[in-house]
Amino acid sequence: MGFKREVVVRDRYKLFTIIPTVQATPDYAAGDVLFAPTEISNIFSEVGASCILKSITIIDKQIVATHAFTLYFTNSSTALGTINATADVSVGTLEEVQATIPIVDGDWIAGGGAGSVDLANVCTITNPAVDGIGSVLQGSNWAGGNLTRGIHVVGIAGETMNVASTSDLIIKIGVEY
Repeated sequence: MGFKREVVVRDRYKLFTIIPTVQATPDYAAGDVLFAPTEISNIFSEVGASCILKSITIIDKQIVATHAFTLYFTNSSTALGTINATADVSVGTLEEVQATIPIVDGDWIAGGGAGSVDLANVCTITNPAVDGIGSVLQGSNWAGGNLTRGIHVVGIAGETMNVASTSDLIIKIGVEY
């Protein structure tokens, strides 16, 4: 009679969706804050735990153009500046940034184009060679304090952007535990 050990992995991967509130007008300029820190309240399995950032999928419901911007993952709910104005943040707040994910024009499948859906632009980033994918996120600040189960996501424009509706961006974040 042999010994058999079965390991059941439950909830090893999770997908979280946020729909940050953006401003429909005026257009954003390069360097502008796209949206306030948007919390993913239970991204960590327990207070102070960690996870690995595995994927980002973004759906932009406006099909006029693709957009370049950077997502910042931070332990702090402190804004990186005024929305639709140039990012202006203190060094203390920057110390709370745990990962950045650059989104470039080439990452998008443009709506209406070959191989796309007609009503939205979509991009998915899963390559560990892309800055930020594979980063470890942790439910505490850089000093090990402010233990939490959540993390905040902020966007900074990389170019002039026009957003048609306040709910145009849907961001899906895949993590591994």
